[in-house]
Amino acid sequence: MDAERHSTIGEGIVTGVVGAIIVAIWYFIVDTAGAQPLHTPNVLGKIFLRGDLAPDTGRIVPQAVLGYSAIHFISFALVGVGLTLLVHLAVRNTSLRMGGWLGFLIAFGLFAGETYMLATASGERFSPWSVISGSILGVLGMAGYLWRRHPGLRRSFHEAPLGSEVPPPPHPPERPRAA
Repeated sequence: MDAERHSTIGEGIVTGVVGAIIVAIWYFIVDTAGAQPLHTPNVLGKIFLRGDLAPDTGRIVPQAVLGYSAIHFISFALVGVGLTLLVHLAVRNTSLRMGGWLGFLIAFGLFAGETYMLATASGERFSPWSVISGSILGVLGMAGYLWRRHPGLRRSFHEAPLGSEVPPPPHPPERPRAA
């Protein structure tokens, strides 16, 4: 399928929902294994919706869980649209693949730092490593979905490996060695 036949918005929303579902399942598994189902979305909902950096972690508030879930899915849908746009651009112009990769790494570093800062400020009411590892799984799921949907992108990596989009600059001529 060519990028021209794909709707960036529609495909991006589906891509984001794929990532959001993976992360939601991850939170549920981790929280249930810790004998606290819905703990992570409950705490994050209280932090984001109420501005409470020291939320009560013992009581599940359905509005906090639902509110955070809405923020979670909307955020992932927006990220999915952005990733899909990058993929569509990279299919047309292979030199954009490296910029997309670097942009992803920088954005992930900022997200990881923000998550760690929020966890520290809230007195470790949620595990930053659970959130960061869930995000990694979500991004990998979104990347896998886009990778399968865009065979042109896969072909471009076989035709020109990442980093070989432009020819290297010429090397200066060797200087004669003094005897």
